[in-house]
Amino acid sequence: MTNIQTLTLLPQDQLGLINSIEVQAVLRYRRLALRFITFSTVLSRQMAEYGIACEQRITSLRDAAESLGLGACVGVLDVRRLQEPAQEPQDRFFIIDEAIVDQELQRALATAFETHSVARQLLGANGTPELERPLWEYVQHKQFEVNALMHCCTRQLQHA
Repeated sequence: MTNIQTLTLLPQDQLGLINSIEVQAVLRYRRLALRFITFSTVLSRQMAEYGIACEQRITSLRDAAESLGLGACVGVLDVRRLQEPAQEPQDRFFIIDEAIVDQELQRALATAFETHSVARQLLGANGTPELERPLWEYVQHKQFEVNALMHCCTRQLQHA
């Protein structure tokens, strides 16, 4: 396996990868917001807020890309046209019990850990000074996302 830390990625590759990660995160958090709505409006609202934060990161990323003349690497996010990739069939779409809540929160947390790790690796592999600040801010946002989801998981376990 190639260690991303040993590579210096081109700025357009970094921007494209982060854009792809954030678009998938928007879709994931939207789906979770909808799925949680019948169980907990608080959790549903939090997931929706995380999705909005991802949309804002995409906008910031686009601004950074345009400042480097690489705006084409980060497409304009048209949230109405986003389609979620095919998922495994589920018995129910809406979450109605604690076990599934825990399962979905743990899955969201695992994904957040993974994207935070990728963000840190991208920052470490950065060779473009103009991307240093946007990448550092991206890592900080991803760390906040991990912490917030950990808090959700902890709170959910206390209520169970």
